Amino acid sequence: MRKALAGLVPDGFDMERSNSSASPTVSPSSSPSAPVLVLAAVHGLDGYDRRPDLDAAGWTALLANLDRIAALAADAGARAVLHPHAGTMVERSDEVRRVLDGSGVPLCLDTGHLLIGGTDPAELAARAPGRIAHVHLKDVDAGLAEDVRNGCTSYTDAVRKGVYRPLGEGDVDVTAIIGSLEGSGYGGWYVLEQDTVLDREPEPGAGPVADVRACLEYLSGIAS
Repeated sequence: MRKALAGLVPDGFDMERSNSSASPTVSPSSSPSAPVLVLAAVHGLDGYDRRPDLDAAGWTALLANLDRIAALAADAGARAVLHPHAGTMVERSDEVRRVLDGSGVPLCLDTGHLLIGGTDPAELAARAPGRIAHVHLKDVDAGLAEDVRNGCTSYTDAVRKGVYRPLGEGDVDVTAIIGSLEGSGYGGWYVLEQDTVLDREPEPGAGPVADVRACLEYLSGIAS
C-alpha cells in the first residue's frame, strides 16, 4: 500500500519504476528494490482477441526460456516476472498453474487479467504469495469477464464496455489480495492500472482521470 500511494503528486501520478539501489547484503535480483522486467508470452499476432495454443514442445520451450530469461535478468541485477495477460500464451487458469509448477519465474499479479482468464487473484495471492514479485491492481466486472472466457464477446469489446472498473466497484477482492501479500512480507510495487478504450475525448475531469481518482480514494481507505 505504501508504494501504491507514494507516487501521488498534486498535478498527476507517478510512473511505474523501481529504485535501482539495493541493500549490499541482498543480491539486486532478489531485493524488492531491484529493477523489474515484466514479461508476457506474446505470440506475434496483432491484438489480444485471438491466439494459437501451445503444444507440448511449445510449453517445454516456453518454460525453459522463462527460467533462462529470469537467470539472465538476475545476472544483470534485475528481476524478471511473468505477466499472465489476456490474449497471450499464458492467460487461462490452467496455464498459470503450468507456469507455477514448471518454472521458477515469479509472477506479476495482474488482478484484472488473471480474473478475466479464470484465475481468482485473491486465491492465488493467498496460496502462493512467495511467487508474486510485482502487482498490477485492477478491478473487473466478473460478468463481462465470463463473456470473454465463453467467447460471447471479444476482449477488446469487453474493455470498451467497461470490463475494467475502478477499484472497489468490481468483483476483485482487492483488500484480501493486499492483506495476503502484506501478511507474507511482500515488499514490491503495487502499480495502479486503468485499461480502457476511448472512442472520443472525455469531458474534463471525466473518463480515466475520474476512474484513477476513484481508485486512489479506495486505496487510501485501505491504507488508513
